Amino acid sequence: MNPRIIVPEEMAKGYTRREFLKLLERAGISVTVGTTVFLAGCKRKVNPLAGAREVITRCGICSADCGMNAYIKNDRVIAVAPWPEDPDTKGFMCDMGLATVELLYAPDRILNPKKRVGTAWTDITWDEAMDSIARKLIELKKDLGPQSLICHYGVSQVRSMFFRYLQRRFCNVYGTPNFTGCGSQCAVATMLARKYSTGPISPDYENAKCIVLWGCNPSVSAPLGWVHRILPAKGRGAKLICIDPRPNLTTKVADIHLRPRPGSDGALALSMMQVIVNDHLYEEDFIEKHCVGFSELKALVDGYKPEVAENITGIPAEDIRKAARTYATHSPACIEPGSALELHINGVQTIRAVMLLQALTGNIDVKGGALMEGDKTPLVDLELKAHSKVVSTGISSNTYPLFWESRKMVTANVIPEAILSGKPYPIKSLIVVGGNPVVTGPNAAHQRRAYKQLDLMVVMDLFMTETAKMADIFLPAASFLERDNLKVRDRIYMTPKVIPERGEAWPEWKFWFELAKRMGYTREFPWATLDEAIDEHLSPIQVTSSHLRQNFHGVDYQARSGYKKYEKDGFRTHSRKIEFYSQALADAGYDPLPRYVDPYKVFAEKGLNARYPLIMTSGARIPYYFHSQFRNLPSLRAKFPDPLLEINPSDASALGIREGDTVNVISPRGGIRAKATIIQALKVGTVAMSHGWAEANINELTDDAFLDPISGFPEYRGFMCRVEKV
Repeated sequence: MNPRIIVPEEMAKGYTRREFLKLLERAGISVTVGTTVFLAGCKRKVNPLAGAREVITRCGICSADCGMNAYIKNDRVIAVAPWPEDPDTKGFMCDMGLATVELLYAPDRILNPKKRVGTAWTDITWDEAMDSIARKLIELKKDLGPQSLICHYGVSQVRSMFFRYLQRRFCNVYGTPNFTGCGSQCAVATMLARKYSTGPISPDYENAKCIVLWGCNPSVSAPLGWVHRILPAKGRGAKLICIDPRPNLTTKVADIHLRPRPGSDGALALSMMQVIVNDHLYEEDFIEKHCVGFSELKALVDGYKPEVAENITGIPAEDIRKAARTYATHSPACIEPGSALELHINGVQTIRAVMLLQALTGNIDVKGGALMEGDKTPLVDLELKAHSKVVSTGISSNTYPLFWESRKMVTANVIPEAILSGKPYPIKSLIVVGGNPVVTGPNAAHQRRAYKQLDLMVVMDLFMTETAKMADIFLPAASFLERDNLKVRDRIYMTPKVIPERGEAWPEWKFWFELAKRMGYTREFPWATLDEAIDEHLSPIQVTSSHLRQNFHGVDYQARSGYKKYEKDGFRTHSRKIEFYSQALADAGYDPLPRYVDPYKVFAEKGLNARYPLIMTSGARIPYYFHSQFRNLPSLRAKFPDPLLEINPSDASALGIREGDTVNVISPRGGIRAKATIIQALKVGTVAMSHGWAEANINELTDDAFLDPISGFPEYRGFMCRVEKV
């Protein structure tokens, strides 16, 4: 029998059975319908083919690491299925994981190193590739300095957090500060916002009486949490508030769905604070003992009464009041800010405001609230962050100093301009591992122009991506089933390789080991095997790779538990208190309060609103693709074959657009073509597209000239455009 998630029938009120089941299906959940409840489950297990060997492993397509059974015959994976006994994923696996065999043996997968000769590619050996890379890096270091190299990581299954340590280590040993990657377009802005407000916190869905999902759709982006944590909490009676301009499966089952104008979430958060303060629903004792800057915050939010916020957000004032009161009167409560909030040029302050809502109501480190991280035994730093050979500042260290201070990395969003301008110094080489910034980064045309100016560009991946097409050398990468890997979370475990590498593919760790050897860095990369590096990393907790290989479930690495840990340790902020007013931000020249800034003000001042009257929000996940990956796999492409522009019926009617019409989508940066789909519940004046399509790259339209002043993040989730019927 398939595993089943019981979804109360009342959650589907207002929708036909077919509509609700279709929503579940689009979230990657297969469905059956009972008489009194909806039963949602996932495919569980296939019968292994005769003679196949069954191996328990983990999927490496995303960071969920779902338990997987791989069926192997003659060193070839012939089938995969969810591992039903996995204590974390409980037999869940998404469509992408189920397409693993198709991924491994895709006919367009590249299995040997290649070098560009003119406009064509020619096959070379690994020795030729590595010697060529090492020789050029040595030459550039001598002529221009080590800072002329940028190393960029992505999120494809090529990568691993542990391998990222090795990439950073190479940068530090070589001497370049210019280590960067997809974290500068996802996640790090939220980390910064927490650092200057509450410190690191995460939601306790299981025990909450109210859950606020703000700018996130876990039914697609985090299906494990949706299926195993959020839906059960909703079934037990927790209130669910969703804040998203787009309708989706998550919003359909919410008690309250607010649809703000993209980029106005900060004003909404301040207005909700105003209601809570005005109605005396805040936790005065908690604020007095554990917070700083409450009086300044009160003065700020007084200017954001719901009627004021209605004009900014487009949400009726009474709906704002209802949401604020529901949240404040159903404690314990928690809020999850999604990546949509950080992908605006006012992202950090917006997330600060959202985080501080939880402090205002005292929902910090209490059961059912926002839980603080506990302390763990630190592991050996394999990155050598303080390595003496790094003497230069990064290309964005001065423009985004807090980003640099917090992560010791630069933002990828300034790379094109740094290459083209030669400022603050020449950039002449770029190594990209498991990333596709031409499709996933802002202002694709700017990136293409910049990469043409490099003396050396290396891409390591499984496929010839749009970014790889611009490289001088392509390196074939091992997939997640063709390499060992280490994961460090609440448990530390190893996922061993289950089949040999296909063709000449290498795991990423081997690339960095071999490159270091050829560069003469044998002392800094002293390990002969991956296991030796893992053993050094884990030595403070006396765990070895040999032990992990014999214990698939790994070892416990949970932080100290308990509630209200701040009473002893304080918060992980500069003041050790919750910071409504951040002196650290003030000292760095930023607004110490989470003040709302209109992200479209500059655009309006230039008089461009009439030419580009619609707000585009881009980047919402599709359950069959992970960013720019997997559209080359027929089974997944068949489920979502075309790039779609979502548009409200009113906007569509005004433009003469019908369902399925081909349209041009245009911004000041460029234009792309897509099919229109009419979405009834999409906010009027807002259009939406997913990202990752090479043939309809939304990042031909996004900008890298205007970035969040604190994080350097781009405007993916809110920029002006126009739509024209072809």
